[in-house]
Amino acid sequence: MRSACYRIVWGLLLVLVDFKLETVDMLPDMLGYLLIASGLWRLQALNGYFKAGHLSAWLLLIWSVLSLFWFPEVKTGGVPMQSVEELLIQLPAICLHMVLIFGICRGIQANSAGAESGLDHKARFRGHLFMAAQLLWLIAYPFILNLDSGDMIPVILMCSLVVMVAEIAVMLLVRLAGREWAEGTE
Repeated sequence: MRSACYRIVWGLLLVLVDFKLETVDMLPDMLGYLLIASGLWRLQALNGYFKAGHLSAWLLLIWSVLSLFWFPEVKTGGVPMQSVEELLIQLPAICLHMVLIFGICRGIQANSAGAESGLDHKARFRGHLFMAAQLLWLIAYPFILNLDSGDMIPVILMCSLVVMVAEIAVMLLVRLAGREWAEGTE
């Protein structure tokens, strides 16, 4: 289980970090989603939440491949998206990513329920933190379309920072779960 958790952590890190050289993404999201899917594949026998996360990781992998060919002009990490069309193109990926994180956090919570380490409570808190941060981001998004970009940049940066912190908290949670589950099997 430890190696599966570390695959998920590395996959989430690859998805979170967007290192571009000119216009080429040096750390493609596809590789990250493939690592996440392979890690969740090993964990999906534990409970249905991991299975939901596994399915959403595969759908996100397919989505990231398709986005290379169908919508290469849409900047998913850019600030800000300017049209309703670009927003609607990204909305399914955002929702699938929320399902992925929900599946990971709830899977850890369900698998470690009643553990004396409190991992289940940490998983619940970090899952709620991520969902609240993502909801804040989704609420702010329509205002980006209606207000001047200069006015919205501080809001966008704040929302992005909150989502990034929540994503890092989930990565640390998965890493902690891998450590605890490895210790429990020894």
